[in-house]
Amino acid sequence: MTAQELRTGKEKTLFRICFIFSLLCWLALTVTILGLLYGAFIGLFIFIAHALMIAYIRGHGVKLSADQLPDIHAKVMEAANKLGLTKIPEAYVMQAGGALNAFATKFIGRNFVVIYADLLEACSAEGREAEMIIGHEIGHLALGHLKWLTFLAPARLLPWIGPAYSRACEYSCDRCGADVANDINSAARGIAILAAGGKLAPRVNLNAFVAQTQEISGFWSSIYELNASHPFLPKRVAALINWKKPGTVTIPGRNPLAYPLAPFLGFGGVGVGATPLVMVAIIGIMAAIAVPQFNVYRERAKHARNVQSIDQLLKSGQTLAVEFKIVKEGWPCSVEELNAGAIAAEAERRGWKFEVDCETNYVAIYYDEGKHKRWRAIMLDSGETQEGSAD
Repeated sequence: MTAQELRTGKEKTLFRICFIFSLLCWLALTVTILGLLYGAFIGLFIFIAHALMIAYIRGHGVKLSADQLPDIHAKVMEAANKLGLTKIPEAYVMQAGGALNAFATKFIGRNFVVIYADLLEACSAEGREAEMIIGHEIGHLALGHLKWLTFLAPARLLPWIGPAYSRACEYSCDRCGADVANDINSAARGIAILAAGGKLAPRVNLNAFVAQTQEISGFWSSIYELNASHPFLPKRVAALINWKKPGTVTIPGRNPLAYPLAPFLGFGGVGVGATPLVMVAIIGIMAAIAVPQFNVYRERAKHARNVQSIDQLLKSGQTLAVEFKIVKEGWPCSVEELNAGAIAAEAERRGWKFEVDCETNYVAIYYDEGKHKRWRAIMLDSGETQEGSAD
């Protein structure tokens, strides 16, 4: 199967929700010059941090190749080809003090896979568990999870939705890993290694491990998982089994009381997703940047529309004044003398005041702009437009 065929339906649905929310957030941020500057600064900071991380990987890891750990490199190539990647990612093995982990990342269009040495050593001699792990990480690349990572960042901070999308991505990647390993039992063992470690994982009773799903549906377990970026490990094994043989494992639902309380009680968990404090902070920052500037632009747009309408009325008044002068050989001194009742009425309808002055020879309109009063005038003899404050 291609990676796209292995993507879960839930991930597709949650991606659409995250895309729409993130798009609205980025639009709110980028409507202002200040927002763009903040975004550029944050982007630069992330770029530098990422560049340093890649430098660390290259300087402390072992890069896989046909000449360097060729058996593991072959598994990376096989997984990439099977999942539809057009370019083989750079893959590294790193020592991480006993941590059992692996991850994929992307930098300036280049894909990277990093596998911790202890995790590889925990796999069996046949290497099927390693194929599961490698396939899972390459699944993140093939499914575009890293390509959309930055864009979807606002949604990833949403309570409930952000963690749920992250967990759905993990389920999709588990399918990728299982498809690469071509063996559900080995794929399940690969997940069991993350729970029991390399020495004990071969002795883990997978049926009993999957049965643990019945014990992790309580209130506090639900609180934890609703904030977590990764599903519980027994659930991941159960999901793989149900994918191949639907309905084999009954996975209980979460405690319903956990849903409204999860964002407020999940702040103390390990690996939790967004908490209310983080979400409030992010929204506050975006609001502080975008909302005031958006209001400024809105007021400017309103002013521009007012000016356009005012100038039309003023030019009509000037035209009447020029015609008046031709006949009377002098400028009009009042709205009545100018016969500009229609112009004055239209100005009044809009909340403005139309004025005619024959001492300095102008027609003017007074109007409110926010809390301030302003005027705009056309000089009858020169046609010059002037404006100012009437406060």
